[in-house]
Amino acid sequence: MAKLELNIHLSYSQLCIYIPHLPAPLNDWSEKNLAQGYSWRPCSSSFRTLVDDGPHKINVFINEPYPPLTPQVVRHFKVHFETMDGLVSIASITDAIPIEVPAGSYLLQVEFLAPQQQAVPEVNVRFNKHQQEEKLPIN
Repeated sequence: MAKLELNIHLSYSQLCIYIPHLPAPLNDWSEKNLAQGYSWRPCSSSFRTLVDDGPHKINVFINEPYPPLTPQVVRHFKVHFETMDGLVSIASITDAIPIEVPAGSYLLQVEFLAPQQQAVPEVNVRFNKHQQEEKLPIN
């Protein structure tokens, strides 16, 4: 079960997750970023959504075991994410929702679920404490 369920209006085909006191928290997108579907830098990640614009339901999980990916997950990403004070924003270009997680280094997994007819698109956002043995490529 999700720790938090957020409703947010996503715009410009992106979901942004960043620490709120970061100067210029939204990322620029290069051609490479567009092709891979995300833009990453320390303390800020942006992910290309399945739906260009509109309301989305964001399910936030904190330090829960990663379940196996199901066929309902049509796009997913894992990136490093760190917050020194536990403050995080789940955002779009025009809207931001502040949340708190325990301070530390995380492996952030974002899962876009298959859009359902007449339903609000859903995204799972999973913050799991980073394990040293987990290696991820960095842009």
